Amino acid sequence: MYAYKDNIENLGINMNKVNERFNGDYGLIKKFFIDFTMDCNFIKLKKAVSENNCNEAFIAAHTLKGICDELYIEGFGDIICRISYLLKDGNIKPVYEIMPEAERAYKVLSETLKTMFG
Repeated sequence: MYAYKDNIENLGINMNKVNERFNGDYGLIKKFFIDFTMDCNFIKLKKAVSENNCNEAFIAAHTLKGICDELYIEGFGDIICRISYLLKDGNIKPVYEIMPEAERAYKVLSETLKTMFG
């Protein structure tokens, strides 16, 4: 197993499943985690929530949920999943309370992935 495994699992990423999905190919793992850090959907989510645009926020959250599922990002993914379900039901007000937690988790996750793989 790779030396980064323990550190990355502390971020809430299931590295056993990631390694299985990508057949242990470090190059692919690196590519997809770097792609995650460059994805704009979290920025779109923040903007849409700040503009009280439930539909656009849902699209961004749902897309992020899918990305997290594909990369087994379980910690941040759980937060995004909650946001996505609230928005799906047209319930944006509770999302305002969750966004600070999502922002903190996203910042730690993306900065750590950039440090490890960038």
